[in-house]
Amino acid sequence: MTSIIAAFSILSIIAATITGSVVFGAGELIDIIRSAVSGAPLPAGITAGRAGIIVNLRLPRVLLAWIAGAGLSASGAIMQSVLKNPLASSFTLGVSAGASFGAGLVILGSTAIPALAFIPQIASVPLAGFLFSLLSIVVVLRFSSAIDSRLDNTTIILSGMIFSLFINALLTLLSALARQEMNRLVLWQMGSFALKGWQPVMLLFPLVSAGCVIAALFGRQLDILTFGDDEAVSMGVAAPTAKSALIALASVITGCIVSFTGVIGFVDLAVPHLVRRLAGPAHRRLIPLSALTGGAFMVCADLVSRTALPPLDIPVGAITAILGAPLFAWIFFTSGKQKA
Repeated sequence: MTSIIAAFSILSIIAATITGSVVFGAGELIDIIRSAVSGAPLPAGITAGRAGIIVNLRLPRVLLAWIAGAGLSASGAIMQSVLKNPLASSFTLGVSAGASFGAGLVILGSTAIPALAFIPQIASVPLAGFLFSLLSIVVVLRFSSAIDSRLDNTTIILSGMIFSLFINALLTLLSALARQEMNRLVLWQMGSFALKGWQPVMLLFPLVSAGCVIAALFGRQLDILTFGDDEAVSMGVAAPTAKSALIALASVITGCIVSFTGVIGFVDLAVPHLVRRLAGPAHRRLIPLSALTGGAFMVCADLVSRTALPPLDIPVGAITAILGAPLFAWIFFTSGKQKA
């Protein structure tokens, strides 16, 4: 199963890289990458312009999409297991709302973040999004622990939903006060991998990889937490501490991704459920397989977003919602019937 999913994930990257308004052959792709890595001259018949499309536009976009899908899916798998809720995700707990609010402060021209005033907007938007996403999960966990020291799952989820509603209300107010920039904020909230370049790829790949590895190493604790807090404590796992640490890990992964790509939904909900049905609930397999599957899913969604209605580049968040919502509904409701 692992080798099949890994092969499909690699094939999705290759297919998406050679497909688009300008089509490439697989051999041509290999020659261009080899030339870019080694510094050797391009083979005869391959122009610098065609090579630039691959090296500067297509490949970094596809790899960023794969990294984002992998990280969001792994994060969703962690959240669903820790909180024992099929609808749980970092977005449920207000991570995306916080990131959107931070980015909105910058995009809409607010001076509410003086520390970011001297940073170019191209860098300050992801930085503000990341900082506010982390602040959001800290607030949610602090608020939840103040209400319930045992950090009951329901308390955490309800706190996240309340916080998300409050932040979204503030974001709506902020948008109403700066309508001329509202369209740009809406586009950011729908997510995109276009024209991001190599910098996000270089930053996110080690961060997301490390997060997935750490989550897989906590596979035993995640397996135990799925049985409930009382059972976890009886098996030697400090449930509140483990839950806080794992929720924070999932939120950091999501916050890093959202800060560069914007808000992209449904991948973290649908993919972990699909992988559980295919490979079982053991988290040492579930986490890496969710990452591989989520990466391939996001690459395919981004391919649809840039080829479905050329030359229009549809926000990838709209595509993941169109593809992910029916997939999630089918997985969730068919699994419920099987249990019945």
